[in-house]
Order: sequence, then C-alpha cells, then structure tokens
Amino acid sequence: MEILFIRHSEPDYSMLDKASHPEAYAGFGRDLAPLTVRGRTLAQQAAQSTLLDDVDAVISSSITRALETATYLVRNRQLELLVEPFFHEWRPDLEGLNYTEVELDLAYRLFMENSGALIENSPVRYETAHAVKTRFLKALQKYKAYDKVAIVSHGMLIRQFVPMDTIDYCQMIPYTIDLESIEIEDERHR
Repeated sequence: MEILFIRHSEPDYSMLDKASHPEAYAGFGRDLAPLTVRGRTLAQQAAQSTLLDDVDAVISSSITRALETATYLVRNRQLELLVEPFFHEWRPDLEGLNYTEVELDLAYRLFMENSGALIENSPVRYETAHAVKTRFLKALQKYKAYDKVAIVSHGMLIRQFVPMDTIDYCQMIPYTIDLESIEIEDERHR
C-alpha cells in the first residue's frame, strides 16, 4: 500500500485558553481546537499538491485539526474522506489524569530519551512508540483494499514510520507499507 502521510495544519488553541473554564479543555479537550487562519491557508495550499493526484481516498484522524485539514484536501477533488479515530496523536497521559504542562513535558522528554519505551517506575504513564505504531497498523488493516491513501494525522504518529525529527504543518511524506507481511502483536500481551 502506498501512503501519503500528511501532518495536520496549524491549530489555534486560543479560544480554549480563553474559555470561562480553560481547565475543562485539558487533555483530549485540547483536540477540539480548529485551525488558525494561517493553518487554513497552509491546508488550502497543500490541497494543490500533485502528490494528491493519484490518491484513492483521504483518511483523517478524527481530531479536529486533522479533520479540518483533510476537508481542504478533498474539497476540489473527487476523493472520499474517511475518518479514523485510531489515527489520533500520541497519548502522553494514558490514565486521563489531566497532567499539568510540567507532567506533559516530562512525558514527552521521557518518551524521547527512552526511544519511545516506558521506563519501569515512570512518574508518568504515556503511550509507548510500539503502542502508537501497533494502534495505527491495526486500524490501517481495514483500508487495505485501497492502493494509495493520503493519511492526515499527527507528527508523533508519523515519526513512528518516518525517521524525521521535525515534520512541518501540512508536510507530505510518501511511504510504502506491505500490510500482508506485518504481524501485529496484541498490545495487551506485551
């Protein structure tokens, strides 16, 4: 299967930060943020890319910033837009404790320092690199009838397949995967 990974465009968290109770939008609540004006412009520019010309479908993470980006990509093309909830971003807070910014930064630092592994007795519990990759591959199985798909997702997820330190907003990265040769472990038995 040919994949065109596309990182979502630039999100705008300002309205959530200014809400009467911004703490209500911690954790997954932050994923409700739409794109900035610049983010919408970047997505509209990305929609003109010839890399999308031979794509069979666009599959988007269900997170708002990815889904809004995807709508710009399909708007003037005759492409099917599918929404995949398991193509979401890496989870730095597995237990839903609404970590503080300090704890989120610690989770990210530990993830990076330990190559995505969760160290024993970690003060924070985050999704491992292996779990991110497995989650994605399990969800991708249902799309194997397609020859080439564009997947609008998130930097940390994309980096589990493409070794890049930085992925820009709306950056498109071609990738090939042989789904038939992949054995997917059940994460619960690791």
